[in-house]
Amino acid sequence: MQAYLANATQDGVWGRLLDRGAAWSIMRQAGVLPEDAPPLGDDIDIDLAEHGFSILRAALSLRELDGTSALCQRAFERAGNAFESLVRNGVPEAEERGFYRTIAGAAYHLAGYSAIAYSLFGEQQIAELNANAAEAALILLILRDLDRLRTYVKSQLLDEENSDARVSALLQEGDIESDEAIAIILNTVVCRALAFFDFALQTGEVSVLNSAKELLDTAIKLADTAASVSLWWIIRLCRNMIDDLWAHSLHETLPLNPPQDGAERYPELRRLFISSLYARKSAELELWPSQREAAKRSTDVSDDLVVALPTSAGKTRVAEIAALMCLSASKRVLIVTPLRALSAQTERTFRQTFAPLGFSVSSLYGASGLSAGDEDALRSMDIIIATPEKLDFALRNDASLIDDIGLVVLDEGHLIGPTEREIRYEILVQKLLRRTDADTRRIVCLSAILPDGQQLEDLTAWIRSDVEGEPVRSSWRPTRQRFGTLVWQGDAARLNYDLEQQGPFLARFIEQIPARAPDRKPYPRKTKDLTLFAAWQFAQQGKRTLVFSTQANWVEGYGEAAVELHRRGYLPTLLEDEASVLQALEVGREWLGDQHPAVACLKLGVAVHHGRLPSPFLRELEALLAKGVLKVIVASPTLSQGLNLNTAVLLVPYLVRSGKVISGEEFANVAGRAGRAFVDVEGLVVHVILDKPVWRTTQWRGLVQSAKARMLKSGLYQIIAEIIERLAREGVLDRADAIEYLSSSRKAWKSQAEENELLRIADADGGAEDDARTRTRRSKKSRCRTWWKN
Repeated sequence: MQAYLANATQDGVWGRLLDRGAAWSIMRQAGVLPEDAPPLGDDIDIDLAEHGFSILRAALSLRELDGTSALCQRAFERAGNAFESLVRNGVPEAEERGFYRTIAGAAYHLAGYSAIAYSLFGEQQIAELNANAAEAALILLILRDLDRLRTYVKSQLLDEENSDARVSALLQEGDIESDEAIAIILNTVVCRALAFFDFALQTGEVSVLNSAKELLDTAIKLADTAASVSLWWIIRLCRNMIDDLWAHSLHETLPLNPPQDGAERYPELRRLFISSLYARKSAELELWPSQREAAKRSTDVSDDLVVALPTSAGKTRVAEIAALMCLSASKRVLIVTPLRALSAQTERTFRQTFAPLGFSVSSLYGASGLSAGDEDALRSMDIIIATPEKLDFALRNDASLIDDIGLVVLDEGHLIGPTEREIRYEILVQKLLRRTDADTRRIVCLSAILPDGQQLEDLTAWIRSDVEGEPVRSSWRPTRQRFGTLVWQGDAARLNYDLEQQGPFLARFIEQIPARAPDRKPYPRKTKDLTLFAAWQFAQQGKRTLVFSTQANWVEGYGEAAVELHRRGYLPTLLEDEASVLQALEVGREWLGDQHPAVACLKLGVAVHHGRLPSPFLRELEALLAKGVLKVIVASPTLSQGLNLNTAVLLVPYLVRSGKVISGEEFANVAGRAGRAFVDVEGLVVHVILDKPVWRTTQWRGLVQSAKARMLKSGLYQIIAEIIERLAREGVLDRADAIEYLSSSRKAWKSQAEENELLRIADADGGAEDDARTRTRRSKKSRCRTWWKN
């Protein structure tokens, strides 16, 4: 089986069947391919089903014999690909659509992609899928809708039509065939087993879990004997799914033994933590492959961690588990986030998780000053989220404010470099690591774009204060990603779903729009127009879309264009309920006025976000984004790189900033925003091209290929090295009294031209000594900025 699966899961097998299947599913509409579609195979549906079932059966057998392995998971993923292609954009009335979709969901789940499995069902009602009782119950488990699952299986088990007595009577009277009776029995057994499993998830009772497994084992034998093929597949998948789900559940991950000093509080907090996640609308039961090693190490309160996981791969859950262990030991938690918007979002997330457990959560951000309320929060709150600026100011005033902090979480820990924000972050971390009580405080550093190799080792050694230990790194993402282009071709725009010439495409994704009076020319006319038309098209398909602007000063231009196109009748509003944005509109009008593009766009269901907007308005905007009210977002690099803002589609109109193509590391972080876990089966990253298609496509391919983790190098080191290099070049370091000269002479730090300019300013201002000193300090700061920029 291993040899068969190794061969069957290679790329390109069966004449690139899975690639052809993906193209087939993307390009068709209601099961029909466009006329200009490439030849994909007359019997592609039969081939996909045969390939899917063959590798799925082998993967199940291997898993049952030898446990979960990387080969098994790869096979389950390929099986999921095959069955997904059979149902995606297929014929709505097809009888097998519910069966194939359930098979695809279960296969993805066993591959570790529970978020993709969830997304396969979208907004579809189970009744629309022509699903039997076993399939419907399994779908509800995949959807993590445990309230509905509980209600559904209860109704099936209490329905007199499904009772043993009723089935027996019908058989004796000859009113049903034996096959039909066996189907009723098997469906009922699956419902009963999932009722047991649900109770095991609630309570952690392993004996109840084992009862569910025994029921399903018996049902598999009965289905096999009775040749009930479709139910045999569903029951066997269900049996493997509950086994896999339990193995990676929080019941198994969180240790029963308490951390040091946590014997009194930990058992109850562990129970409440698991229960609160279980009770969410979409129950959060298990850990993703990306989270498992980090989560396991998070339970060790003595283990300082560096965790590098892709965007949306679950870093927050790792931090929550570390926080739970710390709070159990009656110590407080400090989370450092580099952006104000990220602080507000982190506060909402941690409050949702820890407020039900009885813990207080507060965030500190804004001006660098410290109010009495800020100091009180920093001294008393169980969980504090703070920006580096705010925290550094507070600790300068009173270093004892964090004496009882047991855990420091460094979010976006890759922000090490020569910019002002990066320098500030690095200095703060260094101060925390060099405190005399640092060994009483655990550090967990989280990032989506840390490098490999020596730089990651150096960062890990720095965070761990040279104590031996490895970082946790994973490239796993909960959703797939595709990189494509939207290319204008004279009278329509072609959407290419990947960068291969023979890849899937939609030939006329955006049609040319005739001019309306008083306009004389049709649309789109500019890249901005084409980008907005595409954003609207995706949004109307139910896909939240982010337009990434490489420069903050371009963002409002998109807003102005959207408002104008709406006024002229080319773009409809995307806002479903105007009442949902009334509060944000009121705040926006107060701070910006009714005609400001960021305010006007709210009425269209569009968010315009950049760092120079007023903080009160940004907070309202971010709350709307968290609720999913706004369907299109136009954002600067600050939002795109900082917030946990995931969308189905990322549109990239321009690749340059100040005339230079953005770096591969920045693009890698931004591209990670495409693909929302539990919403989108895949994320789509698209470069919008209005003209020069060959050149722009080549440039786009280069950027995609260059996407990489961030290069890390101490900002302090870089600036000091630059200073020394410049002083050496000027000959200052050759002096015998160089150290004394540098410490006491202004001439060593400024050119004669700068000195003359300072004297001129001082004379113009009356020679005020304090003013000159102030300007000298500003000049030094300015030169530092100039040095690293150069």
